[in-house]
Amino acid sequence: MRRKSLWLAVAMLLLVGGGVLAALAALTQHEPAFYARCAIPPGEQRQELSKDFWQRKFIVFTTSVYNGGNRQTGLWRGSFTEADVNSFFAEEFISTGLAEKLLPEGVSDLRVCLEQDRMRLGFRYGSPPWSTVVSITFRVWLAKGEPNVVVLELQSLHAGALPISAQSLLDQMSEVLRQHNIQVTWYRHNGHPTAAIKFQSDQPRPTAQLQQVELKPGMLVITGHSSDSLPFAPLLPAAAP
Repeated sequence: MRRKSLWLAVAMLLLVGGGVLAALAALTQHEPAFYARCAIPPGEQRQELSKDFWQRKFIVFTTSVYNGGNRQTGLWRGSFTEADVNSFFAEEFISTGLAEKLLPEGVSDLRVCLEQDRMRLGFRYGSPPWSTVVSITFRVWLAKGEPNVVVLELQSLHAGALPISAQSLLDQMSEVLRQHNIQVTWYRHNGHPTAAIKFQSDQPRPTAQLQQVELKPGMLVITGHSSDSLPFAPLLPAAAP
């Protein structure tokens, strides 16, 4: 009887353990609604949106910033739609080799969702069938009284529907920013990890100053002004031929 009881207990533990693992697997396979909604169907329209974003909007914006903005006022402005960015992630970002250069191993299929004052970023991690959609939600605003400081409040981080620790992400994000001479200071706001990101932190007198970083449904608007012109330098690595 004791032997039967032992085997019964082992069977129950295996059954419960298997159920827990199955439940965890199901949670990691969950695809957030925004991630599915922001997918741009392949085709001519997506290709045109991608080219327009990369060749006209983004390059023109960065050139304007580095060349000092408008010759008379020094002002510069960039306006990017959700469809622009997601089309670029699905097309030029991959075909030019930027995805291979910039993304960590195992990361693919980036998509962004732009909402009022916050951004959702999603990407697939791993290879099917052992892959999951990682989703990150940030609140974004421009710090008051601190020039060129953008604040990102990390509200959530999930693998599928399963909450995961943000520490590794925070460490990697900090290292990438520091490599580009962008200062990042972490603190907690509303109980969430929050980054104060300072651009041109290595310059005592910044030549370009952010005036507005506005997130609204489906659109990101960035405005600022420059006091001096700079020789143009791309923000991203040169595209592969």
